[in-house]
Amino acid sequence: MLSQINDDNMHAFDRKCRIGAVKAASRLFREDTGLLSLNTMPNSVYDPQTCLLTTIAAAEAVDFPINRIMFEMTEHEAIEDLDHFTKIVSSYKEMGFITAIDDFGAGSSGLTLFASVMPDIVKLDARLCAGIHKSRVQKVVVSNIVEMCDKLNIRVIAEGVEECAEVTTLMELGISLFQGYHFAKPAFDAVIGEANIPWDSVRC
Repeated sequence: MLSQINDDNMHAFDRKCRIGAVKAASRLFREDTGLLSLNTMPNSVYDPQTCLLTTIAAAEAVDFPINRIMFEMTEHEAIEDLDHFTKIVSSYKEMGFITAIDDFGAGSSGLTLFASVMPDIVKLDARLCAGIHKSRVQKVVVSNIVEMCDKLNIRVIAEGVEECAEVTTLMELGISLFQGYHFAKPAFDAVIGEANIPWDSVRC
């Protein structure tokens, strides 16, 4: 299917994926729990008020709260037009969506993007988290990011966590939200939660 996506049908495909994700979330999530995370490309959005109408309509149709939808944006893309990127993120917030910068620390825009958009959530790039228990440099970098986010009331999620020692170190640095194979592998049309993860598999 992906091989058939091109510039002419990419936005329509993206729209159908978002609508499908909202419908699936309303069916799979327990009541009043969990966030639906949608990866998006802000530079491809000309007018969020128009482009996101279908997403909002889909959420309203299945009674899925807008404030439980999180748009993840990678900092790689912001380089093209930071002003436009900032405008789009502001529009997301005004409409009630949660905003997140994905792979933070991987792109070249870095702190400039962070200061411009002020997201609700920062997701640390997996390369900052992998093997952090063995790297003083990574510990110092992550510690300072966490301190900065705490002062600005921005939540931090550690991505790509695969080892118990990484979890322990990241917790010592003040992080309590995690994503990675240590907790669960990706699953199709399913929600991985506390009910079906053996506690011994995530305890360190």
